Amino acid sequence: MIIKRSMKKIFSLILLSLIVMQGIGQEKLSLKESRTLALEYNQKIKIADQIIAEKQSNVKFAFTHFLPNFSAGGSYNYYHDIDDINLPGGFLKTASSLAEAQKGSFTGTSDVYVLGINLEMGNIDYHSANLQVAQPIYMGGKIRTAYSMSKFGAEISIYNKKLQSSDVLLETDQAYWNLVSVKEKVALAKKYVAMLSALVQDLQNAFDLEITTKNELLKAQVQLNQARLDLFRIENGYVLSQMVLCQVIGRDLMSNVIATDTSIQVNKNAIQADYMQKALQNRPELLMQSKQVEISKEQVKYERAEYLPQMGVGASYSYYSKINSIISSTKILTVQANISIPIFHWQERKHKLASVRFKSKQIELEMDRIEDLVSLQVQQSYFKLQEAFQQIELAKISMDQANENVDLTKNSFYEGLANTRELLDAQAFWQKAHSELIDSKINYKVSEIQFMKSIGVLEI
Repeated sequence: MIIKRSMKKIFSLILLSLIVMQGIGQEKLSLKESRTLALEYNQKIKIADQIIAEKQSNVKFAFTHFLPNFSAGGSYNYYHDIDDINLPGGFLKTASSLAEAQKGSFTGTSDVYVLGINLEMGNIDYHSANLQVAQPIYMGGKIRTAYSMSKFGAEISIYNKKLQSSDVLLETDQAYWNLVSVKEKVALAKKYVAMLSALVQDLQNAFDLEITTKNELLKAQVQLNQARLDLFRIENGYVLSQMVLCQVIGRDLMSNVIATDTSIQVNKNAIQADYMQKALQNRPELLMQSKQVEISKEQVKYERAEYLPQMGVGASYSYYSKINSIISSTKILTVQANISIPIFHWQERKHKLASVRFKSKQIELEMDRIEDLVSLQVQQSYFKLQEAFQQIELAKISMDQANENVDLTKNSFYEGLANTRELLDAQAFWQKAHSELIDSKINYKVSEIQFMKSIGVLEI
């Protein structure tokens, strides 16, 4: 009686979960559609797009340094109520000798008379304007190397998006195939419950006819109750799997998404012999690091340019307005060229360049380390894929054996040659074999995706 009440509660909870999910509405999604939604929603991809835009702007900015620089300026000045300038006239003083003059001792007076100055100042205002143009001629290679580094940075940003995209696709595929796996296990669990229910009914009929014992019936009922509880757990797992996929693709967590690509076709891949070389050519991490190596080499050139001659030319045109009656308006055109040549600063150039070269060597060594790690990862994913295929082959054999075993045991049971426990064990083995086949197929799909990512070819 207690068991029946518990089972009623379990079925009520299952029914409630299904009603809630169906009330929200279904959305059927293929794997490709899920990938597209995930890439559109994922914040890492959006950040990667912004980084690309930033680096491309840096390239355009660096290019402007090749071009002439134009600038203009102007000013207006106003001085209020300046005191008049009054300098009295007089005869120039003289010294008795050159030595006295050098000392500033003037004791005599000449017959040369200097007129005084009387200027009325009052309010003064004037304005000025200027236009300048400057063109670098040779900067030691700084402009060219800075432009090259900005282009390498832009390429790195593109590879970074490819890396982020492959991570998102891997996460999406794992969530999608996990949903497919749980859905198949729900169907399997229902078949298992139906199988046990039929057995319990047969035993109940046999018990009513006093052909079998109560103990045999209870064994089957206990197994059936456990199977129903497992079904409840798996159906909850299916809801959770839907929520995981919804989180990845940016849907509301309670959305009822349905996977349409439920057919798991498994064919042993004809992996090309050059898969390792393909990985070294396509992996975003290696491509990014190779550009970092190029940037480090350009950085050495950039630092060297700091200690090379630098030359530029320029021109300017200036205009100053009239200042009362003191100064008339003025126009000035200036053309100039300048050159700067470093000569000596206590071997600063030597030490600075040595520091940059050491940094560049570190980046090259890091490149070698990443290549080794990538090679190891590719080989591991290759072996894992091969093992996954073998696992499917063995799971198929086990499933065929389980099917045959349950048929033979069932026949023997109804012929009185096998007991209830033997039939229950055969049915449990049948359920386990089918479940392991589902797991092996999903494991193969995930291993296949991981292998594609490891060689850098996982794309939408």
